[in-house]
Amino acid sequence: MTPVAVLDRVTRGRGELAIRYSMVSVVGVTITQSLLVLLVGIMDLDPTWSNVAAVSLTAVPVFVLNKRWVWSHDGKVSFRREILPFWVFTLAGLLLSTLMVTIAKGISDSTLLVMAASIGGFGILWVAKFLFLDQIMFGRPEIDEVLA
Repeated sequence: MTPVAVLDRVTRGRGELAIRYSMVSVVGVTITQSLLVLLVGIMDLDPTWSNVAAVSLTAVPVFVLNKRWVWSHDGKVSFRREILPFWVFTLAGLLLSTLMVTIAKGISDSTLLVMAASIGGFGILWVAKFLFLDQIMFGRPEIDEVLA
């Protein structure tokens, strides 16, 4: 059995979506971590506020990539059905990662520790966010019809 077939079986036929979602996550993590290196490692700014800035800036391209590329949704963006729920998950990840970054900052001045703490906070919510995006927000056209 191929890795994609296993993933399809685990995700009930949503393996390709899971792969695309993972690729978007890699893009998001890369942008966030690059911003943390710039803000904390090079500019020597406060790690907590740098994490807030990095996550906030990264959320926009991640939302667009998830909506358009992963779930192939074009057209008008719904604040209530798309932006608000997406930002709730983003803020939950931001709060968790910022808490972890604040703890890391108390332990050490290491930029690598700050980066690991930021990734850890979002990693905890990663699977839940995929399920939410797939099952509620973008993946179910019949829900769109009911909500419309």
